[in-house]
Amino acid sequence: MFPLTDHVLIFTIMISMIMLAPLLGSLLKIPDMVLLLIAGAVLGVNGLGILERNEAITLLGEIGLLYIMFLAGLEIDLYEFSRTKLKSISFGFITFLIPQVLGAVVVYYVLGDWTWAGAILMASMFASHTLLAYPVAAKLGIQRSQPVTISVGATIVTDTLALLVLAVIVDASQDIALDFRFWVSLLLALTLLVLAITLIIPRLARWFFKNVSESGGTQFLFVLTVVCACAYFSQYARMKPLIGAFLAGAALNRQIPSHSALMNRLEFVGNNLFIPFFLISVGMLVDPAVLVADPETWKVIGVMVGMVVVTKYTAAWVTGMIFGYKSSERNVMFGLTVVQAAATLAAALVGFDAGLLNDAALNGAIAMIMVTVPLGSAVVQRSGRKMALADVGSSRVLRLEQRLLLGIRNAESVSSLMEIGLLMRDKSSPGGLYPLTIVSDQYETKFAVADGEKLLAQCINQGSAAGVEVEPQLRVDMNPVDGIIRGVRELRATTVIAGWNEKITTGNLIFGSTQERLTETCPSRVMVCRILKPLATNKILRLPMPPLSEYRNDLSTLIRESKLLAKQAGVDIHLYLSGPAAESLKTSFENAQPGCETKVTLCKTWKECRQKLFTDMGSDDLILLPQIRRDTVLWTPTLDHLPALIASQFPENNFIVIYPEIQREESFQGAIALPADDSFPEIRGVDFPVGQPAEAVITHVVKEALPDDEEMVEEAIPALVDSAKLTPVDLTEEVVLLHGHCGEKDGPLLLVGSGEPLRPFFDHDSAPRILVCLLSPRDDSPEIHLRSLARVAKRFRHPGMKAKLAQARRTAEICQLLADVGEEDA
Repeated sequence: MFPLTDHVLIFTIMISMIMLAPLLGSLLKIPDMVLLLIAGAVLGVNGLGILERNEAITLLGEIGLLYIMFLAGLEIDLYEFSRTKLKSISFGFITFLIPQVLGAVVVYYVLGDWTWAGAILMASMFASHTLLAYPVAAKLGIQRSQPVTISVGATIVTDTLALLVLAVIVDASQDIALDFRFWVSLLLALTLLVLAITLIIPRLARWFFKNVSESGGTQFLFVLTVVCACAYFSQYARMKPLIGAFLAGAALNRQIPSHSALMNRLEFVGNNLFIPFFLISVGMLVDPAVLVADPETWKVIGVMVGMVVVTKYTAAWVTGMIFGYKSSERNVMFGLTVVQAAATLAAALVGFDAGLLNDAALNGAIAMIMVTVPLGSAVVQRSGRKMALADVGSSRVLRLEQRLLLGIRNAESVSSLMEIGLLMRDKSSPGGLYPLTIVSDQYETKFAVADGEKLLAQCINQGSAAGVEVEPQLRVDMNPVDGIIRGVRELRATTVIAGWNEKITTGNLIFGSTQERLTETCPSRVMVCRILKPLATNKILRLPMPPLSEYRNDLSTLIRESKLLAKQAGVDIHLYLSGPAAESLKTSFENAQPGCETKVTLCKTWKECRQKLFTDMGSDDLILLPQIRRDTVLWTPTLDHLPALIASQFPENNFIVIYPEIQREESFQGAIALPADDSFPEIRGVDFPVGQPAEAVITHVVKEALPDDEEMVEEAIPALVDSAKLTPVDLTEEVVLLHGHCGEKDGPLLLVGSGEPLRPFFDHDSAPRILVCLLSPRDDSPEIHLRSLARVAKRFRHPGMKAKLAQARRTAEICQLLADVGEEDA
């Protein structure tokens, strides 16, 4: 009757054990992986004999072993690892050398009857370790902490060195000469393996993810194929498959966002199928009868278990003291690195087949696994909980409420907006994800509601696939902006995420002509997103910080969320800064969490900053542009055209515009240094000459307005011409605003010229009839100059001004209109 042969019944029993293990583990306060090992030992042929460790179980177990190493590489914080690579390498060598050297000496002299080759091979089992306790750290949320990161990084060092020892000892036992040629070929093969995986796999994955969606699970199968292929080909470098699986995970680390549907599927399949099968299959290797019958086995077990615990704890303690870690952090490092399984089994089985290890050593290796797995898991569980609680206490003030409202308009916007929402959602912050669709209160409302419910169902499905709960919302309203604003107030949303119309590249948002109303009246932050391809395929997030960004009321949120987005999407941030606050902004970015790779470009002026941005742009770059709401204190008209300009010049790039929440102007008093006389610039009017090109008209206006100041004329003309070529501001269809610094006047001057429409106006489509030129003193700060620009633009956008300007035919009338508006505001 036993062992069972019915495949369906065998699978049913194993799945039942996998299901019951976490339930019993939480009840008995025992790690579920320990219960799975015990279940394998009890039900295996050496226990009750119910299950046989056949080829199917062995295959699933081997895949589970690869999966453990793959997930460890996939979830490692590469940025933190790059910052701590010296610590990881140092810990890797320490936790390898101490067990390897001390273990070989103790085995040779204490156990006796062992050759140096056998003693060195057995010591390599103490030196290696497997990250079986890593899922415990991940569940506690400490997987990205520095002690865990350097422990994971040390794994590749220790296991690589241990498997190198295995390969060398086995080759030596087969009378292969360990000459110079042998070492060169071994190191060359290992180098080629690492280069092949790290250079080819990311490019292949980026191409595949860009062209194939995850809707049918194809991306999951692609990743699984890559992992198995890397594991297989690693054997040609004389490395065990687990090294290839770890390298595959590290290579795919930045291509698979942690809050994506693909990551959720990978973790689900691994943690609920492959890894439990591996643990059960390992438990089946235990033979209680041999442990009782052979007293020599107990001596071997005592030495092996004692040495691995003592030497691994010593290595973690020494490293922790060197790097100044707390006791709980040192214990977590010990718990992660004491666990023996993968490389231990490999060394034991290979050494046994080669005749270097006996039955006692093989059983000792199994016993070592049975002891270190629960020990490591328990230590990580206990000390990791202390780390997690300490982290919560130290960072509680930073975890602000985050309630993201997604403006869903059509089926095409669901995928892109949900992707942004999932990446921006900080699970450590309270809040939620709220997809909202607005149904027009017109005829056939019930059918429109049904269509809206279908859109929200897609949002629920995408959120469920990523393991994130969403709360769909539907509103009936005549106006989509009013519906969104009502939703913001009812849900207390902190950020609205809306879509950009892909068919329009002139600045219109997904709600068409309602863009201005949304940004003017929506009280929360607004993110306008044009997502044309998966964010995981992006390489760089380019973030230009416009003038006065240091005064944004959402600056800390902007920094945190931009770094979170970069980290989740697996991209580096390239930051563009200018002006006197550049250094302070740079420091704020570097100190903010989460950590991610950041490159900073410092420029003297915003103009240089923007030119540098346009020069550096690549087709796979994501642009994140902070904007200011129109006519607010920090607003300047020079930024108005920038989103449309970027959208038109880079039509294939992903693009996000961020507006801060509405804040009253009084809250900025004292924040920005303004001149004592905060009056409107002095106005001087000049008529256009007839039939002259635009540059000649600018020259004429400046000379006529400044007849007695040749030095200022010489500075003003090239400054305004440059402004006309690079940054003209279209205040209306007929009015263009130019600006620059020149001269040493006591205050700014506003030159107003009018006449026949200027065609052509340099390389622009506009044909202005009214030319407005703002000239600020040379020594005025950017803040004061931009504030003057905002005052000028605000007067031209005064209610009714556009119609009055259309009727005004003389320059004097235009100047009088501007003066009258000032008197009304006063």
